[in-house]
Amino acid sequence: MPRQLDCLRARQDDAARKLLGSFPERWGRMDLMSREAIIGVGRVLQEKEMLAGRPPCLNQGWQGGLIVGTRRGSLAVDIEYTRTLLDGPGMASPHLFSYTLPNIPLAEAAIQYGLTGPVFCLISEAPYDDALLEARQWLGDMPGTKTLIVAGALDVIPSGATSEITAQFKVLQT
Repeated sequence: MPRQLDCLRARQDDAARKLLGSFPERWGRMDLMSREAIIGVGRVLQEKEMLAGRPPCLNQGWQGGLIVGTRRGSLAVDIEYTRTLLDGPGMASPHLFSYTLPNIPLAEAAIQYGLTGPVFCLISEAPYDDALLEARQWLGDMPGTKTLIVAGALDVIPSGATSEITAQFKVLQT
């Protein structure tokens, strides 16, 4: 694995350890986007004091959702997975295949923090703005409930042997 990816994973490990106290069960197998979703979503929920317990979970009595926009979806993992097919279909990586949908990182974060929905991904040229707009529409349909939606943008930009991550999240609530 290239040195830059090792440094990125080490940064994610440190952030997860500080935020969660321990690693989620599947942490070692997760792709970069799933790890970043868990860290980013957890940080904004923690800043709003919406998490309790160890490992942290959404405060009791609240319902939470997660709507995230992306420009590239799961492209970085899709490329990695496709490379495993070069030696024939029998060599396809089942590990990578499980992360070839852009909503999988959101599902990982939703499971981690007890967010029961809505949870989905938008493919968009304006991912952050479109996710916020969609979250506001959902919240508008839920007046009087203790509901929050984490909205934002998340992308892993593949560039040869390295990857760049962009992530931005915000908590919206009723």
